[in-house]
Amino acid sequence: MKQYLGIDMGASSFKYGVGSSKGGLLHFGTVRIREKSLEHVKQNILDILEDVKEYPYQGVGLGTPGTIDRKTGKILGVNPNLQFFTDISPAELFPKDFPHTVLYDNDANLMALAESCLEPCRVCYGVTVGSGIGGGLIIEKNIFHGASGFASELGHTIAVLGGEQCNCGLQGCLEAYASVDGIRRQLQKAKSPFAGLDVPGMISRSKSDPLVKRVVADGETYLIRALSNVTTILNPDLIVLGGGAMDLGLYDINKIRKEVFSRISLAHRKDLKIKIARFGNRAGVMGGIILCERA
Repeated sequence: MKQYLGIDMGASSFKYGVGSSKGGLLHFGTVRIREKSLEHVKQNILDILEDVKEYPYQGVGLGTPGTIDRKTGKILGVNPNLQFFTDISPAELFPKDFPHTVLYDNDANLMALAESCLEPCRVCYGVTVGSGIGGGLIIEKNIFHGASGFASELGHTIAVLGGEQCNCGLQGCLEAYASVDGIRRQLQKAKSPFAGLDVPGMISRSKSDPLVKRVVADGETYLIRALSNVTTILNPDLIVLGGGAMDLGLYDINKIRKEVFSRISLAHRKDLKIKIARFGNRAGVMGGIILCERA
């Protein structure tokens, strides 16, 4: 059975693993992005390759934030949470003498691809909630990229007209309200002493601090509205929520499911399932492996 290296590049860390979709992962690891620069991220890749050198693999599948131009293969435009990482092919992160093929796609696309393979579905919409918010659409087990490769950017749909500035340059994006970094920026703007909390700290403090509680609750509400609109437009039979913040329980999946169902028609409820990613924080890694297996 052929093995592949899957890498999931997030705004704060790389997750990676060697394995196959049928056999699972032989090895899994994480390295933090301690400095947001191209030089440092290339070093992260070298560290990963060093760590997996004992495992035989035939190619690499990389999930990356940002919008990938299908014609040029480069990240196009603003990459909100890794702003240095644009106008470049993700394959350029690897050494020039790297012996294996590097395939890549948007990180949320690969998360959704992996999750869509776990149970029967015709249309799967995957959402990652972490430093940012990503979306991926899978139709009949294939990634839907749109006309140029930029489909499903859920985090940059408008939640509040004329609202908070988003890292992408637009105003009022869902990501500016419902992502971890968006929540932190709102708390910072309000001069909260808890603006620097990690996700477990946010969850804990939201139980006692009225401001943190309101900002987190608002983020959840905006996410619910976005998912309700996605459901009405796309009629998916599976919505999967993953990413670090969902893994840790920032938002309540049971409340999300209940509230989305209350906002959509009976016809759209009929075949819909809303679930937490079963692969958890390994979904993007497995999606990269599946991308290689299909090549």
